Amino acid sequence: MSKLSYYYQIYRKTHLLRNLPGIWNYIKFRSLPRKSMMSINRYTPQLASLILTKRCNLSCEFCSIGKKLNPKNWRDSEATLEKVQRIFTNPLFSNCLGVDLLGGEPLLVKDLHRIVSWFSKRGLFINLNTNGLSLHKHITELKSDGISRISISHYDENQSFLEDNLSKINKIFPVHTSIVLKREFVENEQEKLLEKARFIHDAGCLSLNVMIYRPMGINPQPDEIISDTLPAYIEFQQKMNKLLPGFCLWPTAIQTGKIKKRCPQLWQRISTDTLGNMDICCGSELTLQGSNSNLFDTKPEILFNHPTLMNLRKQLLDPASKPPNMCKNCNLLGEPGW
Repeated sequence: MSKLSYYYQIYRKTHLLRNLPGIWNYIKFRSLPRKSMMSINRYTPQLASLILTKRCNLSCEFCSIGKKLNPKNWRDSEATLEKVQRIFTNPLFSNCLGVDLLGGEPLLVKDLHRIVSWFSKRGLFINLNTNGLSLHKHITELKSDGISRISISHYDENQSFLEDNLSKINKIFPVHTSIVLKREFVENEQEKLLEKARFIHDAGCLSLNVMIYRPMGINPQPDEIISDTLPAYIEFQQKMNKLLPGFCLWPTAIQTGKIKKRCPQLWQRISTDTLGNMDICCGSELTLQGSNSNLFDTKPEILFNHPTLMNLRKQLLDPASKPPNMCKNCNLLGEPGW
């Protein structure tokens, strides 16, 4: 799948007339330059990530919040419609064009359907990331709620369940899928991966997003990073495209040549849990720390220009500066974003 096709699908699922402020905000982002210090009167983030729960019914070693899953006080951070509405009254979220509903496992959230329905009425593009283990119980209602896109993360742990249920789910609402690709997989398990991709395709899924492994989670493994020159990765990509032409979405791998610092995440995306704890970006487990770092007790302009964010933006914008340390192992460093 080409990126143009991917973005066109998103465009078709976005209710433009219901979200004119979000459209205008996006146009300003595309038209105005990025700066290290940002005024919220210029533009605000266009994409929101909401961590709806810290609970999960799986425990994956590469999960970006794996160390924080299933806390005893999980109820404090569990999403409700009222908590989500409070977040979206903040100017940093109110003009978002799209929202990713994340976890933990979002399908464990009791209020999920009310949340999806509320976003749909606002005209947002709503993406749900799930392991799919209980999706068969929710898929009909989610379709009725107005969900835009569902992406199932495919692991060995949910393979047997998906074999029994994935094609049934797709007959109601076709989903996208993703796999996490580590170096050891492309060097030693190519046939297994190709078989998995064939199954996903034949079950009626719309696409397969091949996600490059980042050393995060319970057991970070820097040796498993895939570079854009890794012979096994190039070979695997060629095999996959031959087997399933146009089905896979391939993000940029880690750059080994001249590094292009194109990542727009610090301008384009904003992420929080329901307690107002702010993630720095999607490529890191780190959250904003210190004073003026919580969504609910900090003025939006000050939060958007937290010293950590400003310093990272400055390094990304400066052509003579090396990438920030937290960006070195992230394949999105060279991605231009939406």
